[in-house]
Amino acid sequence: MPRLKKVFSRIRRQPAWRVRLFLEAVLLLAWSRVALRLLPFRHIAWFLDLPLLRQRSDIPEREQECKNVEWAIGRGARVLPGETVCFPRAIAAHVMCRTRGIDTTLYYGAAILPDSGLTAHVWLQDGLTGVVGKDTAAVYCVLTQFPVR
Repeated sequence: MPRLKKVFSRIRRQPAWRVRLFLEAVLLLAWSRVALRLLPFRHIAWFLDLPLLRQRSDIPEREQECKNVEWAIGRGARVLPGETVCFPRAIAAHVMCRTRGIDTTLYYGAAILPDSGLTAHVWLQDGLTGVVGKDTAAVYCVLTQFPVR
């Protein structure tokens, strides 16, 4: 409980738009974790494949929005109980970016790593710019992507 108090005291000092972004990330992260546990994957895949309704074309604005989403997902994942791994993070960030008109692609990949064997990883990109999970993405071979193109 003291950790949660500390987080919320820090968040309260942020501008209102950042607090809203943080709360949106927390809700979407929680929703993503529940959806991955309860829904058949075909329903999640259908949702991830929905078309983008409007597209933002201003590149500096898009880059800043992606950085804001990355910040919110990182902070939001820290306050939720348990571990929020790459898949729910990427889904939540995908939803946040697409509602802002950013045409992101969610990648699902696998690799055989010397210390852990066969592992999977999910990351999100806006074109060539990584949004979430980008740090280790280069090691993985892409198995599928959403939306499927």
